Amino acid sequence: MTFVQLLASLSPVISVMLFLVLLRLPASKAMPISAVVTALAAILVWQMDTQMLAASVVEGLLSALTPLSIIFGAVFLLNTLKYSGAMDTIRAGFTNISADARVQVIIICWLFGSFIEGSAGFGTPAAIGAPLLVLLGIPPVAAAVVALIADSASVSFGAIGLPVLFGMEQGLIEGGTSMAAAQIAEHGGHFSDYARYIAMHMITIDLVTGTLIPLVMVTVLTGFFGRNKSFAEGFAIWKFAIFAGLAFTVPAWVINFVAGPEFPSVIGALIGMAMVIPVARKGWLLPKTSWHDFEETAENGNDAPHTEVRFSQLAAWTPYLVMAALLVASRTIAPLKVWLGSFNISWTHLLGTDLKASFATLYAPGAFFVLVCLLGFVLFKMRSDAMRTSVTVSLKSMIPTVISLGASVPMVKIFLNSGANEAGLASMPVALADMLAGSMGAVWNWMAPVVGIFGAFLSGSATFSNMMFSGLQYSVADNIGANHALTLALQGIGANAGNMMCVMNVVAAATVVGMAGRESEIIRKTMPVALGYALLAGTIATLWGGF
Repeated sequence: MTFVQLLASLSPVISVMLFLVLLRLPASKAMPISAVVTALAAILVWQMDTQMLAASVVEGLLSALTPLSIIFGAVFLLNTLKYSGAMDTIRAGFTNISADARVQVIIICWLFGSFIEGSAGFGTPAAIGAPLLVLLGIPPVAAAVVALIADSASVSFGAIGLPVLFGMEQGLIEGGTSMAAAQIAEHGGHFSDYARYIAMHMITIDLVTGTLIPLVMVTVLTGFFGRNKSFAEGFAIWKFAIFAGLAFTVPAWVINFVAGPEFPSVIGALIGMAMVIPVARKGWLLPKTSWHDFEETAENGNDAPHTEVRFSQLAAWTPYLVMAALLVASRTIAPLKVWLGSFNISWTHLLGTDLKASFATLYAPGAFFVLVCLLGFVLFKMRSDAMRTSVTVSLKSMIPTVISLGASVPMVKIFLNSGANEAGLASMPVALADMLAGSMGAVWNWMAPVVGIFGAFLSGSATFSNMMFSGLQYSVADNIGANHALTLALQGIGANAGNMMCVMNVVAAATVVGMAGRESEIIRKTMPVALGYALLAGTIATLWGGF
């Protein structure tokens, strides 16, 4: 690969870093510019087929419908709670558990968020957790940052195990057969058996890395957003944070060992909440002094018109409970899953190419969000003006997000589909990963998760990162004589870390807390954590040597 080709293959990363992170442009401006830069690099350097490039743009626009529907639904639910007055009840309920913001972010984002990740994936945990934190008075940018950091270890088993069971299986297929056929045969004969073996490596590493995430969350919260800018104020609850980390990772390890990668996040999070919430109520493992001292304060929806109705905790939480039930049922009850999937809209042979796109109108979580919002209108007996305000405010807040994702997803598709070119080059991500594999095999335990981050950062999906790079990771493991499952586990952990900083998730989190335009600030906080999480995993793998 020439130097010019290297720059071209890095054009999405370089442009996003330059315009979004360094120049601090809002995503609604940075992403369209980055998309144009990537398209020019694909045409001028990669000599990408123009018909394929145009089809990739169309594919990206259609693919953006799913995340946009989820983001709108999350914003809509937040505003429904806000303008009905139900958020006051929710806020009071969490305050009764603990008035300590550090405890609140652990329970909401780490535990409840892990349950939502295990049920749905799609970036839904941050879209639900971050607004809840804002309701509790946590500044919006802080809420987005900690919600994104929390959505990490649980991603291995997100959406009922999709990143491992589907992403890695598809990524290992070459010429119609799995390149891991010998390993699969050795571990039971079915890919699900091998997936459990890979996932055991992931969750074993996360007994350290994942367990530390709650402590990292609270130190980031106090160190960057507290009035005193003190990391020590976050570290002060290290006993509770480590307990909360283990309360999820240990049950998740056991569930994966017993039943495989479908339910560790769902069941692990439920067990974790059952253990952690009573401890928080009692004040065990916590300092005597509560902490809720921020440099800036969230509005908490105080401008919303409050109704005269006083809701019980059960009533106020009903939309979230129904949402969680719908997510679990739609992923686990086969007839319901098939029925919902029958409403899928598909587009094939886009612009005469082999590209295709689809939109799961009822299966995607966005539809469930809208349904529970309509339920909220009735349950909370909302006035017509409150309902109208909830809808209009939600729609207006989506404008910058539509622009951002309407540019970023096509950019990713151009990047991924660049293999259709007249220069005889592999696609940009494959060429770049091959170069890394050829030059850095000696330190691959550290590079493997970085490749996973790279895939998730650009595609917005741990599943897609695993699809792109599992084959590469397996081949590198072959070449350097490494443990295949361990290398694939590091790929998966890197993909999890990439969730903290990928553009789509950051745009979504910023939008739902009303901070569209401050995406660069969020990425600058989550990127070091993502890299640290991945590199610590590589260090553990290097010290351990194999399982």
